[in-house]
Amino acid sequence: MGGDADLEDRSLIRRLWWLWIPVALLILVVLVYALTRTSLLDVDRIEVEGAGPRVTEWAVREVAGIEVGQPLFDLDLGAVDGRLTALPWVAEATVDREWSGTVRLRILERTPVVVAVDPVGAQVLLDAVGAVLDAVDPGAPVDPTLPHIRIDGFGPPGSRVSGIEPLLRAAEAIPPDLGAWIVALVPTGGGIRADLVGGAVAQLGFSDDYRDQARSLATVLTRVTLACLREVDVSIPDNPVVRRGTC
Repeated sequence: MGGDADLEDRSLIRRLWWLWIPVALLILVVLVYALTRTSLLDVDRIEVEGAGPRVTEWAVREVAGIEVGQPLFDLDLGAVDGRLTALPWVAEATVDREWSGTVRLRILERTPVVVAVDPVGAQVLLDAVGAVLDAVDPGAPVDPTLPHIRIDGFGPPGSRVSGIEPLLRAAEAIPPDLGAWIVALVPTGGGIRADLVGGAVAQLGFSDDYRDQARSLATVLTRVTLACLREVDVSIPDNPVVRRGTC
C-alpha cells in the first residue's frame, strides 16, 4: 500500500508542476513588460548628429517625434527613419537605440550643386542626383559658384527631376573660374550647350565626363580673341573649333 501512495504523490506533484509552468511564464511576461515601462528602459537622452544650417537640430528632434521618458521598446525606428529621410534636405538618416537610455539621430544633409531654371523663370536648387531641395525666391541671394541649368520643369521640394544626368555631369565638371563665363547649361539634340556671357555659345556635345570639354573651353576663352565670338565647339576636346560672326 505504501508504494501505491508514493506513486500517487509523485503523480500529483507532476500534475501540479505542469500546472505551475504556464503560471510562472505568465508572471515572467508580466514582470518583463512592467520592466519596459519603468524608468530603467525609457529614453533618457536624444543626441543629434549631422544637423546643419538647412536641417537644424530642433527640426530633427521635432520630425523624429521622440520624447524623453518614452519607453525604448515603443520606438518604431523605421518610422522615425522614414520621417527624417522625407525631409527634402536629408539624404540619409540613421536611428540608433541604446538600452542605456540614449537615442542617437544621425543625418546627412544634401548639398546643392546647381540652380535649375524652368521655361517661365522659376528656380530651384538641385543636388547631385536631381533631388529638388528648395525653391529660390526672386531676388534671394544664391551661391554664385553654383552653375545654372535649364530644364523643362520640376516638382515640389523632395521630388526628383529625371533625365538630366548629362546636365548634372556637365555642371559637376565646370570649375568656378570657368563658371563665371557661363550663363546656363542647356540640353540640345547634340548634347549639352553652354550659353556664355556676351551671347556666344559653347557646344560640349555628349560625354560621360565633361572635364576634358571644360578644360578645352577654358583654354579657348583665355587664349583667343573674344571679339565677334559666336560659337566654340569643344565636343572634340583635342580639336576645338572657334566660329565668329559679324561684330
